[in-house]
Amino acid sequence: MFEQKVVPMEPQARSILPLEAGFFYQVKWDGIRLLAFGQGKKFRLQGRSLKDKTGLYPELACLPELVKGRSFILDGELVALKDKRPSFYTLMQRERSGSANIPRLVKLIPVDYMVFDILFFNDAWLLKEPWEARQEILKNCLIEDHCLHLTPSFRDGRGLLESVKELGLEGVVAKKSGSPYVLGPRKSSYWIKTKLEQTLEAYAGGITLKDGRPASLLLGLDQENPAGVTVHTKKMRYIGSVSSGLREKDLAEWYRWGRENSRADSPFFNPPRVPSGQVFLWMEPLKKIIVSFNEWTPDLKLRAPRLAPMPPRHADLS
Repeated sequence: MFEQKVVPMEPQARSILPLEAGFFYQVKWDGIRLLAFGQGKKFRLQGRSLKDKTGLYPELACLPELVKGRSFILDGELVALKDKRPSFYTLMQRERSGSANIPRLVKLIPVDYMVFDILFFNDAWLLKEPWEARQEILKNCLIEDHCLHLTPSFRDGRGLLESVKELGLEGVVAKKSGSPYVLGPRKSSYWIKTKLEQTLEAYAGGITLKDGRPASLLLGLDQENPAGVTVHTKKMRYIGSVSSGLREKDLAEWYRWGRENSRADSPFFNPPRVPSGQVFLWMEPLKKIIVSFNEWTPDLKLRAPRLAPMPPRHADLS
């Protein structure tokens, strides 16, 4: 069991949360999926991609002491907090730092392991046990600590969804009463995830020109050091381009502003590749816009970004 590769259960995605009877509801955390293996005093961490992550998060070595059992496999989400909310961007900064300066990163970007299921306990698989039984085992065997937390479950899905919206969290997962744990990678209808739209303020640092006409804005954020503190430099992190929500006249206004505030070099330290048939007009990152998006990709790009029609004369939010 301890060395076995296990593909975690995957939920189906739906835009509308199922609210019929027979479901329990949990917060969907904005983090990294992580399985935790324990046997005696040994522990191991495995990501969704089956890669070993034990060395990246040594603070979780306390897990064997916090689980009252001989052996276990826990399923949960690893999160890092920023402004008291889980931040995937902040967590990926630590994740992408690799094994360098791990003791320093442990202090600068602490993580929390939000456990929501258990697959194996005391030398026995629990995959066929109903969801409620697995939750009861978790409640009885976990000793919650500063970095280990049991994800609470609720019956009121509508109420939880509203609370999640108010708190700016990622979404909600509905879990079918009495359901088994179905190993992935195939997505199971026993778990249904509903994500909420996220927003941020980003700088416009360039314009994509296609056939000589403006097509999209290139977006960036100020760099942050591993402590999560903004570092104002001459270069920003490129986080993607956006065209959705921009009308033709908005793009024309941005193009005029961009030519007046153009620059010779890219304002991004990780500039995007110029697609065939397109040209980039780099511009000074002086204007902010509010962007909504579905989620961050692992390489820290915005997935499905969009914004309200807003010409640059109204876009300076700094």
